[in-house]
Amino acid sequence: MKKAVLIILLLPLLWYLLPKQKAVSDNIENIEKYIPALMQEAAIPGLAIAKISNAKVTFLQVYGKANVELNTAVTENTLFNIASISKPIMGLVLLQLVEQGTLALDRDINDYLPFKIDNPHITHEKITLRHLVTHTSGIADYYDVDSYAINKDADISLEQHLKSLLTPTGKNYNQGQYFLNNAPGAKRKYSNLAAGLAGYLVEVTTGITLAEYSQQHIFQPLGMQDTSWLLHDLSLTQIAVPYEVEQCIPFLAICSDTESAELNLFISGYFNPPSESKRFVAYPHFGNPQYPDGGIRSSIKDLSKLLVAVLENKDPLGHKLLSDAMYEEMLRLQLPKDISDKQRFFWRDNSMGLIGHMGADLGVFTALYFDPNKKDGFIILMNRGMDNNAAIAMKKIANKLVAMP
Repeated sequence: MKKAVLIILLLPLLWYLLPKQKAVSDNIENIEKYIPALMQEAAIPGLAIAKISNAKVTFLQVYGKANVELNTAVTENTLFNIASISKPIMGLVLLQLVEQGTLALDRDINDYLPFKIDNPHITHEKITLRHLVTHTSGIADYYDVDSYAINKDADISLEQHLKSLLTPTGKNYNQGQYFLNNAPGAKRKYSNLAAGLAGYLVEVTTGITLAEYSQQHIFQPLGMQDTSWLLHDLSLTQIAVPYEVEQCIPFLAICSDTESAELNLFISGYFNPPSESKRFVAYPHFGNPQYPDGGIRSSIKDLSKLLVAVLENKDPLGHKLLSDAMYEEMLRLQLPKDISDKQRFFWRDNSMGLIGHMGADLGVFTALYFDPNKKDGFIILMNRGMDNNAAIAMKKIANKLVAMP
């Protein structure tokens, strides 16, 4: 750590001394040559991408390794943890239930729950499904890797997990620390915990879990044969190994680490080390008790089917995913502009003017975005955690895919 401190103090001098590298990929036009060059520069072990034009898959390609240690190549059937892209997929389920009258968008969620959700900082509040899917419920975020199970699904149920955090008798309630000091609908604050609660509403109103309902009403009708929320449905060898990247300055014998954010930014943002100085650190496959917030494992082939279906609002047999009214509800902006002018039904607009969602978790980084009017879109899946280099690479790939005819 002393060495890291010394390097940080010397950053201005090092900036002038270290070699400045222009990315080789910047001079490559052909996407089939561009992507491998970019992967080398950004240290991406495996990648799967797709472009949809006029609701048809016009480009689908895979690159690199699903498992670096075993030299296993990514294929179109390789599964990736798509992380928070799972949320708007859950949104399809929720809107189907609203359409059926099983759920209502603006009804108090306590009308459905077997235990009461009560924000101790607010009196007489009413939390609704709409609040949960727009991150305006007043429920704080909860993300704790220590709650994950390793290479298996979580040992506790979604209900047990939620009660432990959100009810006064729960062991992790801690005087309501996972509630915000603002009324439902007053402020948008991203909340994985609120998404978990939205997924639990499926369970208590249908009698089956969100995972089971999704299989029956989304994945199977769309022919997504290899997609699941839960690890026990899958072979772990099918899933791309999640990796984080350690980046080093070899001649200084120092690597970036989580203890030094300044050093990490310096190495990843200003100095692009040669590929041999970038080390992949493998993670296991995690099972999350709060699984509705993310964690679907799917392939580029399956997700392409999903995106086509979303753009067409129908499955391969021509059956509608949602009624016209619910489809419009899914895509419309949900909040007043002073709260958010980008938030839709779990979907959210990006800086390119597209609707979609990104996903990030340990060792994974994903994106799915589309234009519902043109019926165009793209999907990017990588088994590498998000950092500065990954974010730059993601944006570059997205721009390439959008520019493709």
